Amino acid sequence: MYEKRIGRPERDPVETLVDVLTAASRYDLLLGIIPLAFAVALVAATVLELSVAQTLLGTAVVGGLAVVDACYLNPPVDRGAA
Repeated sequence: MYEKRIGRPERDPVETLVDVLTAASRYDLLLGIIPLAFAVALVAATVLELSVAQTLLGTAVVGGLAVVDACYLNPPVDRGAA
Protein backbone atom coordinates (compact mmCIF):
# COMPACT_ATOMS: atom_id res chain seq x y z
CA MET A 1 0.00 0.00 0.00
CA TYR A 2 1.46 3.35 -1.09
CA GLU A 3 0.39 6.77 0.05
CA LYS A 4 0.07 9.63 -2.36
CA ARG A 5 0.40 13.17 -1.07
CA ILE A 6 -2.52 15.42 -1.78
CA GLY A 7 -1.74 18.54 -3.77
CA ARG A 8 1.78 17.51 -4.81
CA PRO A 9 1.98 16.00 -8.26
CA GLU A 10 4.70 13.44 -8.85
CA ARG A 11 7.72 14.95 -10.59
CA ASP A 12 10.44 13.31 -12.55
CA PRO A 13 13.73 13.46 -10.58
CA VAL A 14 15.61 14.51 -13.72
CA GLU A 15 13.25 17.45 -14.25
CA THR A 16 13.74 18.46 -10.61
CA LEU A 17 17.52 18.35 -11.01
CA VAL A 18 17.34 20.43 -14.19
CA ASP A 19 15.15 23.01 -12.43
CA VAL A 20 17.59 23.29 -9.54
CA LEU A 21 20.62 23.62 -11.82
CA THR A 22 18.99 26.27 -13.99
CA ALA A 23 18.05 28.26 -10.87
CA ALA A 24 21.67 28.26 -9.66
CA SER A 25 23.42 31.59 -10.01
CA ARG A 26 27.06 32.38 -10.71
CA TYR A 27 27.67 32.75 -6.98
CA ASP A 28 26.17 29.36 -6.21
CA LEU A 29 28.57 27.80 -8.70
CA LEU A 30 31.53 29.70 -7.25
CA LEU A 31 30.64 28.45 -3.78
CA GLY A 32 30.50 24.94 -5.18
CA ILE A 33 33.96 25.24 -6.71
CA ILE A 34 35.69 25.66 -3.35
CA PRO A 35 34.82 22.30 -1.70
CA LEU A 36 35.11 20.56 -5.07
CA ALA A 37 38.66 21.89 -5.44
CA PHE A 38 39.58 20.56 -1.99
CA ALA A 39 38.13 17.13 -2.80
CA VAL A 40 40.02 16.99 -6.10
CA ALA A 41 43.22 18.06 -4.36
CA LEU A 42 42.97 15.31 -1.76
CA VAL A 43 42.29 12.68 -4.43
CA ALA A 44 45.18 13.99 -6.54
CA ALA A 45 47.50 13.91 -3.53
CA THR A 46 46.62 10.29 -2.93
CA VAL A 47 46.73 9.11 -6.55
CA LEU A 48 49.81 11.07 -7.65
CA GLU A 49 51.63 10.55 -4.33
CA LEU A 50 52.10 14.29 -3.83
CA SER A 51 52.44 16.08 -0.53
CA VAL A 52 49.07 16.98 0.93
CA ALA A 53 50.45 20.38 1.94
CA GLN A 54 51.42 21.16 -1.66
CA THR A 55 48.06 20.18 -3.09
CA LEU A 56 46.17 22.06 -0.38
CA LEU A 57 48.24 25.16 -1.06
CA GLY A 58 47.19 25.03 -4.71
CA THR A 59 43.60 24.47 -3.66
CA ALA A 60 43.73 27.44 -1.30
CA VAL A 61 44.85 29.58 -4.22
CA VAL A 62 41.92 28.33 -6.33
CA GLY A 63 39.48 29.00 -3.49
CA GLY A 64 40.96 32.43 -2.91
CA LEU A 65 40.62 33.30 -6.59
CA ALA A 66 36.98 32.20 -6.50
CA VAL A 67 36.30 34.46 -3.50
CA VAL A 68 38.13 37.40 -5.09
CA ASP A 69 36.16 36.92 -8.31
CA ALA A 70 32.84 36.76 -6.47
CA CYS A 71 33.50 39.67 -4.12
CA TYR A 72 35.69 42.11 -6.03
CA LEU A 73 35.86 41.38 -9.75
CA ASN A 74 32.18 40.52 -10.30
CA PRO A 75 30.33 41.63 -7.16
CA PRO A 76 26.59 41.10 -6.80
CA VAL A 77 24.56 44.01 -8.15
CA ASP A 78 21.22 45.11 -6.73
CA ARG A 79 18.96 45.22 -9.78
CA GLY A 80 16.17 46.95 -7.87
CA ALA A 81 18.18 50.07 -7.00
CA ALA A 82 18.03 52.97 -9.45
